[in-house]
Formats: sequence, structure tokens, C-alpha cells
Amino acid sequence: MSESTRPRELLPVRQLTLMAVYWFGINAVWGGYEWFGQAQIELIVGESARGLTTGVLETLGALVAIAVVPTMGVISDYTSSRFGKRKGYIITGAFGDLVFLTGLALLAQAEPPGWDGEALGSTGLLALYAVLFLSLQFSSNFSQGPYQGYVPDLVAEPQVGLASGAVGVMRTLGNIGGAVVMLTIGNGMGQWGLALLLIGIIEFTLAALTFIYVKEGPAGRPRRGRSWFSIAREAWGLDVLHERSFIRMTAVRFLFLMGTGIFINVSKWYLDDSMGLSTDDQTRWGFIGLGAAGIFTALAAVPAARLSNRVGRKPVIWAACLIAGIGLALIAAAPSPPLAVVGLAFMGAGSGAYLAVDWALMTETIPLITSGRYMGLANIANSISGPFGLLLAGHFIIDAFTRAGFIEVGPRAAVAVGIPALAVAAVVLIGVHPRRDPRDPGPAPEA
Repeated sequence: MSESTRPRELLPVRQLTLMAVYWFGINAVWGGYEWFGQAQIELIVGESARGLTTGVLETLGALVAIAVVPTMGVISDYTSSRFGKRKGYIITGAFGDLVFLTGLALLAQAEPPGWDGEALGSTGLLALYAVLFLSLQFSSNFSQGPYQGYVPDLVAEPQVGLASGAVGVMRTLGNIGGAVVMLTIGNGMGQWGLALLLIGIIEFTLAALTFIYVKEGPAGRPRRGRSWFSIAREAWGLDVLHERSFIRMTAVRFLFLMGTGIFINVSKWYLDDSMGLSTDDQTRWGFIGLGAAGIFTALAAVPAARLSNRVGRKPVIWAACLIAGIGLALIAAAPSPPLAVVGLAFMGAGSGAYLAVDWALMTETIPLITSGRYMGLANIANSISGPFGLLLAGHFIIDAFTRAGFIEVGPRAAVAVGIPALAVAAVVLIGVHPRRDPRDPGPAPEA
């Protein structure tokens, strides 16, 4: 396959679905972890330091992801094995996820001496928690780097919009599914560890389905005697800086995901502090809000993907920024849960439209011959958007309002930070000029 050529064979819907389904598992882990982490970190360090501690921990996790995803992506580009070039890494990383999620689950079920806030015990507990969390980041991104090469590897141009829409839906539904498990079993029943373990089993099962049923794409690139260390270094070659549209599109992804992700990262604190809800009411309204977000994400994704094939990807993303921004404004200002649910519906619709088009436009800005490398580098935006937003919103906003005695204002102000982030994303998108246009059919695909 040349630099500018996609596969020509159209894939059946079943294969497209199987190709996207592991995104559900990956995002179920992190969607569930956000609730798990908010509860456990607050329990370990208390209210006054929860934002800073969580932000620093997730920033360290982002650094692990930044190092691992592009490196594993480019290594998989050059891999030739009996399982193909991607699958071995996917199943290995998923097994590591299950191991480290089990460790975090056992830690959450324990009651060590530092659990009540004693300094020495708290410090030791936090250190062990951090080791398990960073190990989970490593294993998760070990599989994500190679996995992200599947769309460029396998999908013909006429199906890129549909595949991107499927990825977007699975990503959002995974986040919601993980949160639902945590709301039901963790927040509702107090069994945080059991909930996390269940999510780990779901993820590993979906990785196994990917391993067994998803076909492999083109063979790995020849190494020509180069060492694996030399190939790993290729991920960080400065030639990527010449791909200006790719750099700008990565910035758009970072800003959009940060803007909409802040609410996910502070959702428990929002329901607890800003809305003042009891545990039972948090669970009830959490379900309602997640349901609204999930329904409108699904409703928006497929039409957005199809529309982008006719009008182009960028107009759809501009509309997504506007719709999601309206949602964030409603959530930040909502005096009661029902209006916040309306805001979540808007945010879900905007996120669904964006995520349906994001992968499509990203694959249209990269050199296809080294898709694992470029999609891995693009994943840096995914990795740092949440931690950066949480560090900004958690430490500089939530912790500051908490120390000033306005604990109920902090989560609202944090959510509002997402609105200017979406505005900047819309401006940066102007400079993105894809290599390939979905409205140009190119060579006729093979049925």
C-alpha cells in the first residue's frame, strides 16, 4: 500500500463493529476510573487537596501515555508475527490492564491504617495507589498505540466516515458504561473495588474478541536490519513537525476533549458540592444525566458521519463545538439537576458529532504508510487533555474555591472553563487542510 492509498475492499458492518468494539472496553476503564479515582483520592487526602492530587497523578499518567502510545504505534508498524502486526500488543496490554485494575480493586476494598487520614499511612497508601495507577496507564497505552492503526489499515475511503462514527459511538458509550457500573456498584452499593474489577473483565473480553475476529491489514514494514530501539526512536523524529495540518488537528482534538472532559473529571464533585445531592440522588441523577448524554451522542454520531461525507469534516466539527459549548454553559449555570440534564444532552450531541468525524479527519491528514506512528502521536491529545483540564480546573479552580469557603462554586467554574477551550479549537481548525477529501471518490472500491 503506497503512502496515499487506502484499502479498496469494503468491509461488512460486522467487521467494522468488531474493529471498533475494543474502544468500548478501553473507555469503560477510564470512564469508570474517573468516578473511582474521585472517590478514592478524596478518601485518602481529603477535600482540600483532592483537586491538586488527582491532577498531578493524572498528569504523570499522561506522561506515561505520551511516551508509550507513539512508540508502540511505530513498533507495531514494523512488526511481523503469526498474529499480524497489531493483535499481539492489544491482547498483552489488555491482560496487563486486568492485573493492575485488580490491584486497585483490592486496595479499595482494604482498610489500611492510613485510611483515616493519618499522615504516614496516607502517604504510603497514596504511593501504592500511584504505582498501580501508572502501571495501568502503561499497559492500557501499550495496546492503544497499535490498536489505533486499524482504521487506516483496514477501511476503504467510502467507509471512513462510518468507521469513525462507530469509533466515536463506542468511545462515548464506553465512558458511559464504565460510569454506570461505578454509579451502580461503586457509588450505590459502596463496592468500588468490585465495580472496577468488573470493568476490567469487560475490557479483557472485548480485547479477546478483537484478537480472535478482527482481520489483519497489510503486513508490517520491513525492518531492513534496524534494531527495535532505532525503530522506537523513529516515533519521535522531528519530520512530524512538517505535517502542519496534523499538528493543528491534534491541537483541535486536545482542546475539544479537554473542554468536554472537565465535566466528566469533576462530575461526582459537581453532584455532591454544587448540587448538594445525597448518595441516592447522585446515583439517580447520574443515571439520568448519563442516559441523556448517551442517547444524544448516539443520535448525533451516524448522521454527523454521513453529513461529513457530503459537506466535509470541518463544518461538522464547527457545529459540534457550538452545540457542546451550549451544553457546558447550561451545566455550569444549572440551578437544579433537570437543567443540567438538558445541558448534558447538548454536550452529548456535540461530542457525538465531533467524535464521529475526529478519526476520519485525523486519518485524512496523516501519511498512511506509517499510520501507527501518527495515530499514536495523535493520541497524545487524548492522553493529556483530561489530566491537563483536571489540573487546571481541579487545582486552580476547585481547590481554590474550596479553601475560600465556596466549595459549591468550584465545580461550576471548572465546567465553564471548557467553553473557551471549544472556541479556540474552532479557530485552530481553520488551518487544517487534509491530504485526502472524502468527497473525492478516487478509485472504485471493490465489493
